[in-house]
Formats: sequence, structure tokens, C-alpha cells
Amino acid sequence: MKIIHTSDWHLGQRFFDRDRFDEHEAFLGFLLETIETHAVDLLIVAGDIFDTANPPREAERIYYQFLTKLSAMGGCSAIIVGGNHDSAPHLDAPATVLEALRVQVVGSLPDEVADAVFYVQSLRDEDDPGVWVAAMPYLRDRDVRKAVAGESFDDMEARTKAGVVAAYEKIAEALKAKDPRAPLIATGHLTALGGSISHSDSERTIHIGNLGSISGAQFPECFDYVALGHLHRAQKVSKNGHIRYSGSPLPLSFSEAGGTKEIRIIDTAAGNLTHEALAVPSFRRLIRLKGNAEALKDRLTDLKVDETEMTPWLELVVEGSLPSTTLNEELRGLADEHGAEVLKVGLDSRGRTSTDLDLSGLTISELKPEEVFKRRLEAYDGDVPADTLGHCFAHLLTQAQEAE
Repeated sequence: MKIIHTSDWHLGQRFFDRDRFDEHEAFLGFLLETIETHAVDLLIVAGDIFDTANPPREAERIYYQFLTKLSAMGGCSAIIVGGNHDSAPHLDAPATVLEALRVQVVGSLPDEVADAVFYVQSLRDEDDPGVWVAAMPYLRDRDVRKAVAGESFDDMEARTKAGVVAAYEKIAEALKAKDPRAPLIATGHLTALGGSISHSDSERTIHIGNLGSISGAQFPECFDYVALGHLHRAQKVSKNGHIRYSGSPLPLSFSEAGGTKEIRIIDTAAGNLTHEALAVPSFRRLIRLKGNAEALKDRLTDLKVDETEMTPWLELVVEGSLPSTTLNEELRGLADEHGAEVLKVGLDSRGRTSTDLDLSGLTISELKPEEVFKRRLEAYDGDVPADTLGHCFAHLLTQAQEAE
């Protein structure tokens, strides 16, 4: 069988108040072409299909249009699990209807974990042994532990990690009960220790301080491949490479600009599971430029934009003196003359506190909640330790994001 592992589509994402529908449609078109070209039997999407719990209607249209086209192609089934950005009830609602399109959806962990285990056979080769998939979605705190009054942070961390490990052990037991003789694949949407979380500023912290993280060694050994989502840079977690993040197909922040995006293609031919990367084309350039005012002007003047490409989006970081309103307008105008658009003009804040910086020119879309709170903490002079307040804020932010 041929299987594609992808994740973190984030359909409906707003990028500094700009929509990305054209880019997402281009990626899903590329994905359909790849499925046809490589004769793919199964598509696995490991969470964060949508960017918010209540995605815009256009994002939903793109999603259902893709699944309809996938079904019409014939020959390829799909298994989709929820991520921390997704609303589990929203994903699960049409699950019964989507089954008719050979699409299995697991938005939240079912009461009976066996209901999240699927056997998928090749529709192209009846002699192929198929695969078993343990479709584990994002595990929320309530899925893995009960709140305990007066519980310390260390106890909370230990019980949350134990709960995540126990959930995987339980679904592995459900697989063994079905006497699987084909390769075993598990999904997941979490932070696995060993993966790099410093690459992107677009990844939400899933649990407080990532306390729900587990190591690659804590996944059951019976899995031949673990298809992960959440981290936006494609990477391996285990030493032998069978626990993998496919990464997001689009760069979701300027911190991901210039990196290579990919999907994973898994092959189970002759009972030997192998996998490799397939690069995803860049549909729109995200460009981050840094320098003093004159250097930035020179870089913008030299910028080459093809008339056939989507308008490149730029982040400019000004070094040296603080930029004036006039400089901001000059840089944006210069980029526009050369076919690009500046979405953010920032400051190199190294060596400066937030009180040294003039933030009046920034819009709320240019600041993350964590950044706003961090700047507020710099002026805090209370009795509660700043680290404690930070943990509390992270917990409240996670609850608010999950309730969106």
C-alpha cells in the first residue's frame, strides 16, 4: 500500500488579517495530483485541519470539496483526526456521512478506544494485506486526567504524561485484540520530546509548559509508524525515524519562511514499511528581511517578483534607530512598487525592554497574547512569582483557545 501522512493544514488561517484560501486550494490540488500520480491508497491527516474551532465557511467549503474530489477519484481512503486547533464536535458531526466517501473522522477520543481503530485495505490490489490504524486524536486534559484540588504542578505534570501514555497503551491493546497481521500505524497530535519546538512561533503550547509531552520511547513498540501532527517543521522523533512529524504544508508564520515543506509517503510493499519525504511546492513566498533603514530599502529595490506568482508577503525587522512613521510608509510603498506586500514592520528589540520601544505603530494582529502578557509582566511588582503567573496565564489561554 501507498500511504500519505500530512497534518496541520490550518484551513481558514488569517495571516495578519489576510486570508490564505488560494494557497490552501493550491496545496489540496497538489495533494490530489500526488495521490493520483503515486496511486496512494490511504491519506492520513494528523490534526489541525482547521485553524480555529469555528472556521470560516470558505474553509469548510474547501475541506468538503477536497474530500468529495478524493472520493470521486476512487482508490484512496482517508483517516482524519482532530488537533488542538480543531473543534472535536465540529469534526465529528458529519463523520457518519463521510464514511460513505471512505473517510473516517475521529475528532475526539471515543469512550471505547476500539472505535478509533480501523483496518484499511487497498482498493487497487486485493492481494495486499492492508494496514491497521490507531486513529488517536489530540488528547485534551479532560481525556487523560481528572482535576485534583490542591494538586501541585509537578503532580499535574506526572499524571498528565501518565494519562497520555496510558491512552496509547490502551489503543495498542485494542489493536492486539483484533489480531492484526498487517503493519500497525498510529496517529497523534502532541509534543513528542525529541522534536524541535523552537522553529516556529505559530505553534500553540498544547498543555501548560508542554506537560503532556511524552518521549518517543514511551510509544508502544508494536507501532511500525507513528504519524504525528502539531509541530510545523517536518522531523523525526525516534532514532530509527518511524515516529515522525510531517510538518505543516504551508509556512504558518514568518519564522517558518524559507524552510522546506513536505508530506510523507509510506510504502508497505512486501511487508516492509518504508517512508520518504515528498517536497511541497511553495505557493506564496514569505520573506523576512532584517537590516537598518537603508539596507532594507536596497533589499526591497532588488526584490524580483514574477507576474505569475502570488504576491509575496514580507516582514521587515529594523535594526539600529527606531523607525518613524515616515519610514514605515516608505518601506511599504517601496515593496508595493516591486509587487510585494509588507505585512509587518518590527524592531530588533535585543538589549531593550518593552518600555524603551514605541509600540504605537503596531496593530493587535502583530502581537501574540503571550507577547502582550510578557510585556505586562515586565512592569509587574507583586508578591506572586512571575513564573507562577506565566503558568496560570498559559493554562487560561489554553482553555480559552479550546473553547473557541
